[in-house]
Amino acid sequence: MAALIRRILFYKFFPACWTIFIIVLLCLPGSMVPGNGIFGLPNLDKYVHIFLFGMHTLLWGWHYSQQPRSIPNLKQVYILIVVLTIALGVGLEYVQGSGLVSHRSFDVYDILADTVGACLAGVWLLLRAQRRAV
Repeated sequence: MAALIRRILFYKFFPACWTIFIIVLLCLPGSMVPGNGIFGLPNLDKYVHIFLFGMHTLLWGWHYSQQPRSIPNLKQVYILIVVLTIALGVGLEYVQGSGLVSHRSFDVYDILADTVGACLAGVWLLLRAQRRAV
């Protein structure tokens, strides 16, 4: 089973789909986002941002960990993935704040949540690479 998962993650399909999913989700008009029930919990959207951008970092990190690279080079790739993931989050917040997406607004705390998710996943990937190197 682990070999099958590794083979699937070798291809860019899943990380690319996750990236598109994030872009579509964060560009939906605010009127399409539910605001009651479990979605009405305070600050739930921040946890969603942490999850979305953490998973984005993990999927791209897992993809590149399946490629033949030396460990120091892989660490640089992980750091680049974290930086690009944060840039994606910042860019999407600016899109939301620009008025292109109705009923959405710029939120610095969403950027902070995106950064936390990307950094937590990046640290996990780096620690995992460090353990494999030893």
